[in-house]
Amino acid sequence: MKIQEILSRCRKPGRYIGQEKNSYQKPWDDVEVTAACLFPDLYEIGMSHMGLQILYDIINKKSWALADRAYCPDTDLEEMLRVDGMPLFGLETRLPLSVFDCLLITLPYELCYSNIFTILDLSGIPVWQKDRGLDPYPLVIGGGSCCLNPEPVADLFDAIVIGDGEEVVVEILELVRAHKKGTMSYHGLLNALSLIPGVYVPSFYRPYYDDKGRFSGIAPIQGKVERVKRRIIPELKPTYQPTRPLLPNVQVVHDRLGIEIARGCTRGCRYCQASTIYRPVRERKPDEILSLVEESLKATGWEEISLLSLSTGDYSAIGPLITLLMDRYVERHVSVSLPSLRVGTLTPDIMEQIKRVRKTGFTLAPEAGSERLRQVINKGITEEDLLQTCEQISAKGWNSVKLYFMIGLPTETEDDVLAITALARKVLAAISNGSRGGRKVARVTVSVGTFVPKPQTPFQWEAQLSIEESRRRLNVIRSNLRGKRFLVKWHDPVQSFLEGVFSRGDRRLSYVIHRAWQLGARLDAWTDNLRAELYFQAARELNLDMEDYLKEISLDASLPWDHIDPGVKKAFIRLERKRAFRREYTPDCRKNECQGCGVCDFERIKPILAEASELRDEKSKGKAGQGRAPRPFFCHISFSKLFDARFLGHLDMVRMFLRAIRRADLPVLYSQGFHPMPKVSFSQPVSLGMESLREEAVLTLGYRLPSEDVMDRLNKELPLGIRICSCEISREKYKIVPASLQGHLILLRGLAIHQGQEIITSFEDAPRFFVDVKKKDKKITVDLKDRVSCLLCLKTEQIEDSRHVTWAKRAISEVSTMENIFLRLDLNQERPPYLNPALVVGHIFNIHGADLDLLRILKV
Repeated sequence: MKIQEILSRCRKPGRYIGQEKNSYQKPWDDVEVTAACLFPDLYEIGMSHMGLQILYDIINKKSWALADRAYCPDTDLEEMLRVDGMPLFGLETRLPLSVFDCLLITLPYELCYSNIFTILDLSGIPVWQKDRGLDPYPLVIGGGSCCLNPEPVADLFDAIVIGDGEEVVVEILELVRAHKKGTMSYHGLLNALSLIPGVYVPSFYRPYYDDKGRFSGIAPIQGKVERVKRRIIPELKPTYQPTRPLLPNVQVVHDRLGIEIARGCTRGCRYCQASTIYRPVRERKPDEILSLVEESLKATGWEEISLLSLSTGDYSAIGPLITLLMDRYVERHVSVSLPSLRVGTLTPDIMEQIKRVRKTGFTLAPEAGSERLRQVINKGITEEDLLQTCEQISAKGWNSVKLYFMIGLPTETEDDVLAITALARKVLAAISNGSRGGRKVARVTVSVGTFVPKPQTPFQWEAQLSIEESRRRLNVIRSNLRGKRFLVKWHDPVQSFLEGVFSRGDRRLSYVIHRAWQLGARLDAWTDNLRAELYFQAARELNLDMEDYLKEISLDASLPWDHIDPGVKKAFIRLERKRAFRREYTPDCRKNECQGCGVCDFERIKPILAEASELRDEKSKGKAGQGRAPRPFFCHISFSKLFDARFLGHLDMVRMFLRAIRRADLPVLYSQGFHPMPKVSFSQPVSLGMESLREEAVLTLGYRLPSEDVMDRLNKELPLGIRICSCEISREKYKIVPASLQGHLILLRGLAIHQGQEIITSFEDAPRFFVDVKKKDKKITVDLKDRVSCLLCLKTEQIEDSRHVTWAKRAISEVSTMENIFLRLDLNQERPPYLNPALVVGHIFNIHGADLDLLRILKV
């Protein structure tokens, strides 16, 4: 079976078609090295991950290298690939992952580990490094935030990048390039990789266990370095941010333009692994940010800019930067969001700027309910700070706030748990006080997660709550925050349990994960998919107790990650632990003297802070909507939706269209209110999987443009098989009326012409042909004899219209069966229920289930 046929049967085929706007389409034979950037989770998560986009862009900018992408398939596609014996493929090349020189697998969080087995196994690649060489298999490289303790999956990888990947990925590929030209052995290549700063080769290190099976240390073999030091890039160069980022085909988790304005945080929250592994703070220059935003918006048409950092509000020039961004983009209806804000950095001026286009929500993270516990974790905010911020948020027009807390932090007591509920009530009161005057009722969302003692943090030795105790404390919070004004959300304690096990685990856990995967574990980060019992069963089979990994660890014990050097000295981490239990505050080194963590050498690696003075002083162009609204022009367009565009649902197609309109810089008018929307309307949606030669849309324009200009601009921006066919601009808006008679050309697989004609004759001879149509949970009986105006069986050579012939030839090329016929089906759609042509053909030709999804239908 061919790829297009498999995609026709998927739940969300738009995930797998590739061809996204700004994707690279490099000829395979024109490059010397090929790499596949892999994200071990679904497309919706992977396309939101900035790290993968950065690597994809850096590699493809090299004339001698090519980077493709793949994401973990959902369970439906995995099953179909296995049944049909088809390997997992890259989205751009459509080639099996096994033919690439190098696989670059991101390790973003622990609950994606089982997905690595899925990707490798579906690619026909042995999952264990010891079972692979370089002929015929690719080099398998890991990287990402989990690599500060990669041991639970270390045996899967040839090498693992510790730290920033922007420089090292090119060095690795250059080594692979040289290897392909020379006679270096596989072991020689691994040895050369181990000499690259920041690269860890797991097969060069051996873990040790005592006679009771307890981990007792890990040591290098063959004279390798004792500790692999984290790779740190000294600055965020403009080339480390794609200016033509990939624009997703379907809606993803973070569907917006992400601009990394800073990397690293030195606030020093003691539970936070990111605070350790991304030091020092490196801020991007404000003028560079403005330039990157401008280029990226032109290339994407996104409606929202997200300024990314571990603590966006701490960016040195955040106030002036937001003001300038809003002044520049308010007329274009582009909003700015700050996804990571600390209490105290969110000022009234920033709030005022954010709401100029549309009001995005605010999430504040006190982490702990009591002042005492916030001192333990070095949060550095007081209850007064939080309540004052909430009052300011409310005064600026917001009536809801989201609070994030953790349970199970070291030294937490029952009073600390109750303090969470007390603080939430105070926040509600603060918002209510500021929201008087007839506005909506104030609400507070309380989101709670279980603390996980992460490696390379001051709390790495502490115990983690059991599943049962996590649930009990969550129930305390839920029972004390009842009512419509509170919404309590929580992270599944079972997922937190597994996260804790995998984050502090050793190499034995890779066999637990593998066994659970064999038993059926898939996509564990998705609550609906998680089957935790499979991991407990796997651990029992391998005689491991997973709860042992969550117990308190002795300060003098060997840790599975001791051979990984994060740059922060272990002595500093121990000191921070002592300060925690003394409730001593460690100030941010950006605004105080150096705290001696050990990351900076103050020559190549040092903090880089932006200055507001670097911003150019540009005048505001004025606010949107000022003055009298112009009398609009209405742009009536028709467009075709063909070939791979059929895999897009209607909402995804509309989203893609609207962004193409923005990139084409058409003067579309917007609605009023807090969430302005472009005034564009579309004809009734065609079903997922159906193609069409003519759909309609109406754009409301602020001024007249030549019709040819509109067509040219849009056709340059529309991806896949969406093309503008006609355009008419007038002062009058014509209502889009569905055609009362709809014609379709349909390809049937695996059917001879005489068989098709016999079925049609039987249908024509029948006096009545009743079928049940389900509409809104009701069954309606319809006589197809009254609704089918024309049903003909055609050979390819009998198709006359040139547009139909072009479609038919490509449709035939994308099916795997030898015998195929075309139908001409005309349906009377003057009255409801409106019939899906696929279901009509299914009833007449007795086609059901997955075979119905394989019909190729062209609306003509």
